[in-house]
Amino acid sequence: MNNRRLYYKVLAPFASLIVAGATQAAEVDTSIIDQALNIIDQQNQAAVASQETITRLSNSTSTLFEEFKIENDNLEAMLVLNAGLRKQISIQEEQIATIQQSITDVAIVTQEMPFLMNKMLSSVEQFIELDIPFQMEERRRRMQFARDAIDSPDVSIAEKFRQILVIYQNENNYGRTHSTYPTTLELGGVERDVDILRVGRIAMLYQTKDRTMTGAWDNEARAWVELDPAEYRTAVQRAISVSSGLVSPAIMDLPIAAPESAQ
Repeated sequence: MNNRRLYYKVLAPFASLIVAGATQAAEVDTSIIDQALNIIDQQNQAAVASQETITRLSNSTSTLFEEFKIENDNLEAMLVLNAGLRKQISIQEEQIATIQQSITDVAIVTQEMPFLMNKMLSSVEQFIELDIPFQMEERRRRMQFARDAIDSPDVSIAEKFRQILVIYQNENNYGRTHSTYPTTLELGGVERDVDILRVGRIAMLYQTKDRTMTGAWDNEARAWVELDPAEYRTAVQRAISVSSGLVSPAIMDLPIAAPESAQ
């Protein structure tokens, strides 16, 4: 009985020691596990942070690559645009040089224009006076109008020159046309009403209203020459009718001075 109690007494502390040891061992293991879990959690968090960083960097890289592509495309577009602009600038520089040369030429021409216009008018005026004398009043009036325009400070150089060109054009057209108009001529010391027929500059004839007299202008003699009525009266009368539009066009049988050989 006493031995059993002793055993109990010995066993109880031993059991307490075992329980204490087990409890102490349990407490130690839990701390280690918590530390391990904390470390694992920290590693997981670090891995998540690293993955986020990688994802962010990847997205940033993709964005930067897209921006690079856009900027590269913009650069190529700008290079093409610049090449086109350089070509346009080169062409414009050539045009500017041409315009500047034209301005210089215009200044020179403007200085010489008055002399040229007066010379042109004098030449055409002399030509008119030496030409067959048709519509002289109208042609002289046109000449005087051009001279007044040249002397006027209110008329531009372009308009002055245009007036002279109109005279030249009209005088040139006379050589390719024919016309008929009435006038009064002094024939044999008597003024007679006549019809004038002009055919270009190769013939100028007259016929009195009563058709008793027919004549032609001799430009070398600067005088009217009477023609044989029996030979030319009907032909000239018909030619006047054709030129006036009274009858249908037909071949004109007229006296024309023979051309002279050029010297």
